[in-house]
Amino acid sequence: MKLIALSDLHRSLAAAKAAAQRISTEHPNAVLVSGDISHGDVEEAARLLETLSAAAVPVFFVPGNMDSPRLSDWSNESIKSLHGRCESFEGYVLAGLGGSVHTPFNTPLEFNELEVSQILNQAASRCGSERLILVSHCPPRGIRLDKTRMGIHAGSHSVRQFIESRKPVLVVSGHVHEAQGIDNLGATVIVNPGPAYAGNYATIELHDKVQVTLSRFEV
Repeated sequence: MKLIALSDLHRSLAAAKAAAQRISTEHPNAVLVSGDISHGDVEEAARLLETLSAAAVPVFFVPGNMDSPRLSDWSNESIKSLHGRCESFEGYVLAGLGGSVHTPFNTPLEFNELEVSQILNQAASRCGSERLILVSHCPPRGIRLDKTRMGIHAGSHSVRQFIESRKPVLVVSGHVHEAQGIDNLGATVIVNPGPAYAGNYATIELHDKVQVTLSRFEV
């Protein structure tokens, strides 16, 4: 299975259009969007997600901490919210967590660690026995992909505990723009594709193992 992963569009219609062109060229099975699509505007976020889905590829997303909480419940026929939910797809199950743990900025969609754990467990309780992929705007705590420019770890302990317990084959995160890259927790591959508003994305191939290529498109 081939996936394209995007995160942190931050209202950029130009980036969404450029990403859609790349999606139509690469022909993935699905697109995963790990949050911060708009800045609290559900209608704008929907337009951006619909732009990505113009290539007739299924889009699965979670909202970010900058998105409206109402975006968690927005879906249409080809675009599905994964926040607190689970969707079967091509022999895998996709589960999701939107928002982030508390930040200093009082953004629209933030949770404490107990709430994060409850949302993740709610999603997992709806999953089948297929291999698990987690889409989480907030990365797990204490890895390279949650480290801010100031050297602070901004991830979630509960996300890390969930990964260590459930052992998903793949985690796609975002949130920390400067922490673009690939990391591992045990056998789980974790990817932060980097901010899409700046033209960053990841191509992920899932076969016997997970192969990730970090790439760019022109915005």
